[in-house]
Amino acid sequence: MDRTHSDQATSHLPRAAGPGGQRRALRRRLWRNGFIVVGASIAASVMLVQLAFSSSGEPDYTTTMLFAVLIPLVVASCAYLWIASLTVRLERSRAELETLALTDPLTGLANRRAAMRTMQQWSGSEESGQRGAHDPARRGNLLSVAIADIDRFKRINDQFGHDAGDAGIVHVAHILSRLAPEGWLVARLGGEEFLIAAPTAGGGSFSDLVERVRTTLETTPLITHAGQHRLTASFGVATLRGDEAIDRLMIRADRALYDAKETGRNRSVIAA
Repeated sequence: MDRTHSDQATSHLPRAAGPGGQRRALRRRLWRNGFIVVGASIAASVMLVQLAFSSSGEPDYTTTMLFAVLIPLVVASCAYLWIASLTVRLERSRAELETLALTDPLTGLANRRAAMRTMQQWSGSEESGQRGAHDPARRGNLLSVAIADIDRFKRINDQFGHDAGDAGIVHVAHILSRLAPEGWLVARLGGEEFLIAAPTAGGGSFSDLVERVRTTLETTPLITHAGQHRLTASFGVATLRGDEAIDRLMIRADRALYDAKETGRNRSVIAA
């Protein structure tokens, strides 16, 4: 997948809340802890030297006190800078691992885990916590989803090989990402199955967009080393009901997808 395709795909990847804020908080914490460590080292050194002078009365008090400040200042600062750099690298690695855990490696889209987490946030089920799907705070949340499945995908793999199959998946991911408005979710659920979800779109406008995606896919050939291939996909569309759980919403969309497959493929069906 080229860089343009990758950038468009990852623009629809849900991210952890406030990554910039988390980094700023980490820097503030490191600076605060650094001042505490270095300051405590200097204070301890000065107190010990002062105690030594009080008991022995050694000369050259000023020079000795200067070294009592400089030595722990240099040593403690270097030690803490090393610890801070390790902390920053660990935090960066943690963030990268979290991104990998939520990303489909072939397309750069959100994976199923990331998609379910995002939809739960949109529907309010995470905020409502143990109050459950029937909590009144969730009512009125508008969420529409479409599950897409590439038609006769196995035939592509069998006839042209798995490289062509991967190219087909990337091709579909690119079209979905390009046509989905900013703020919508595009994910690969697994295999040749994809998801489009919108947190605010009504059923009518959402189904219109899904139909536009379907026709664009139908009229945009996949180009491989073996030539051009026409890809189509079937779509099952569903809109969240007032107190419906996300799992139930996905089941209804999946059933609508099954109906689209059974009634001829290359079409979208809206769940009852």
